[in-house]
Amino acid sequence: MRFMVAISLAAVLGGWLIWTSIGGSMETYASPGQISGVAAGETIRLNGLVNEAPVDAAERAQSADGLTFWVQEKFDPSKRIKVVYRGSVPDAFRVRREVVITGRMENGTFIAKRNSLVTLCPSKFTDTPATDTPAAGGSKGSN
Repeated sequence: MRFMVAISLAAVLGGWLIWTSIGGSMETYASPGQISGVAAGETIRLNGLVNEAPVDAAERAQSADGLTFWVQEKFDPSKRIKVVYRGSVPDAFRVRREVVITGRMENGTFIAKRNSLVTLCPSKFTDTPATDTPAAGGSKGSN
């Protein structure tokens, strides 16, 4: 009998652990062009490029009105959406920077959850090789 109770308890705790670990990642990612297909009131993660933003973004994000800026589709600037955000603004926040913001749609405007703005760093890797790399087998200095 104790064995069955222990197995049942382990199964319940394992299920709870799985549920809590994936619960935050169950939100839908959408770009400005895909957001029209999202149900009203559904929490989503908006992913795109900052299109327009004020210079004093960090200061405005702390105000009662919040920071208002535009996020565009990565490859189609004509598809963009207005965002209202309140909370801390990352240092890397600027125009043309990729961002992910958690929130919901309300009357055609994306209302972000407080402190949910994340900027993604641009890639330091390129498809083209560097031109100033030393040739293999170069000479070494003498002693």
